[in-house]
Amino acid sequence: MARELKEKMVLFTLIWMVLIFTGLGNSQAQQYFNMTGKVISLYRGTIIVQGNKGETMNFAVGRRTIYIPNRLPGVGERVKMGYYFQRGRNVAYQVEILPSSRK
Repeated sequence: MARELKEKMVLFTLIWMVLIFTGLGNSQAQQYFNMTGKVISLYRGTIIVQGNKGETMNFAVGRRTIYIPNRLPGVGERVKMGYYFQRGRNVAYQVEILPSSRK
């Protein structure tokens, strides 16, 4: 009886260790990125920005997105987007509207 209990405990411990280590290997730290550019389009939770080098990126925005100042940017305004990649799309966590460069 005691031997069966020991065998079950060892088996349980091995299974538990395998599950823990495979879970640790799959978890990755969230990577955050920045992009600066001009707003091309705004549409239903999406902001499209053209970067300084001409590349265009779509960003998902929502109620958790922080806007600095506290308003949506207009088309043609320069913005700095703070974003991360989640579930196959770029998710903006912060949109900073930059001052115009007019003199």
